Amino acid sequence: MALPDRPLIVDEVQRGGDPLVLAIKAAVDADGSRGQFLLAGSTRFLAEPRLSESLAGRARFVDLWPLSQGEIDETTRGDRLIDALFDAPADLADGVTGIVSRAEVMTRVTRGGFPEAILSGSDRARRAFFADYVRTVSQRDITELSRLAQRVDFDRVLRLVAARTANELNATSLANDAGLGSETMRRYLPLLEAVYMVWRLPAWSANLTAKVVQRPKIHLVDSGLAAHLVGASVSALTDPLSPVAGPLLETMVANELAKQITWADHDCRLYHWRNRDGREVDLIVERSDGAMAAVEVKAAHTVDDGDLRHLAWLRDRLGGRFSVGVLLHLGDRPRRWGDRLVSLPMSALWDDAW
Repeated sequence: MALPDRPLIVDEVQRGGDPLVLAIKAAVDADGSRGQFLLAGSTRFLAEPRLSESLAGRARFVDLWPLSQGEIDETTRGDRLIDALFDAPADLADGVTGIVSRAEVMTRVTRGGFPEAILSGSDRARRAFFADYVRTVSQRDITELSRLAQRVDFDRVLRLVAARTANELNATSLANDAGLGSETMRRYLPLLEAVYMVWRLPAWSANLTAKVVQRPKIHLVDSGLAAHLVGASVSALTDPLSPVAGPLLETMVANELAKQITWADHDCRLYHWRNRDGREVDLIVERSDGAMAAVEVKAAHTVDDGDLRHLAWLRDRLGGRFSVGVLLHLGDRPRRWGDRLVSLPMSALWDDAW
C-alpha cells in the first residue's frame, strides 16, 4: 500500500485493518524520523482484535480523555494537584482560592468533559447527546468488536455498570443482574474498555497486611455520561441524602486525577486501597520512586476526625513514604488535621493556585 506524503493523520485507523498498519510499519522502518504519522481511533489500538500488528517500539500511545475541568475553564495553570501532592504538600491548605458551591460542583459532575455535552445549550440537548453517543457506540463500535455468540443488551449492561461506578468490580454480580453468564460478562467488560466507556482502577498494596483486597474498582470515563445513565440531575445531586452523589463525585475526581497524571511532572500511577478490616482509601497516587499520596472524596460540607482515620492509619504505617493525605469535600474551608493530613474544598482539584 502506497502512503501519501508525511506527516499523515489517519482517523479511525482500525478500519484500515492490517494492510494499513503494516504499510505504516514498513514506512517507519524505512525512515526512522519521528512524527510521521498520527493515528486516531474510537477503540483502543492494542485491544483491537482486527489488528494483529502492535507497532511495538514504533509508536507512542496516548489515551485522549474527555476535557479536564481546567481545560473547560481555560485556566493557564490549573489541573496541577498531582504535582502539588508531592512538591508542596505542606502548603496545600494555603493555596485554594476558587471556592464553589455544592450545586456548582454537581453541575460539573453532570456536565462531564465531552465537548458536545459542554457546548449543549440545555439539559435536554445534553441528554440527547449522551443518548446518541451510547446508541452510536453500541450499534457501531461494540458490534464491530464483539465476537460473542450471545446477543447482549449493551444499553442495559452499561446502565448497570454506571450504577456501580466507583465501586469494586464484581463481574459475577453484574452478570446476574444483567441476566448473562459470568463468562459472557467477563468477555464483554473489556469491550467497554476498548471503546473508552469504562476503565479499571487497580488495587494498591505495599504488603502492609495479608488482608488486602485485590479487586479493582470500575469507573465510567466521564461523570456526565454516568449521571445520564443513572438519571441523576443537578437538583437531585444537590440533595445531601442522594445515594448516587458520592459515587458520581468520586468518579469525577478519579477521572480528573487520571487526566492530570498524563501531564504531571512526576511519574505516577493511580490506585485504590481497601482491606478486609474495613479500612479503605478512594485513591492512591504512587510515584515511581515509591512515594505516595492518598486522596479521599466526601460528598458533604462538614468534615471531622473520623473522616480522616483511614488516611491517618495509612500514614502511620508508611512513614516517610507518605507525602500527604487529602480529603476533598463540598465545604468551603481548607484545614490542616495534624501531621501530613489536610481537608480541601473540591475546587482544589482544578484550582490554578498550584
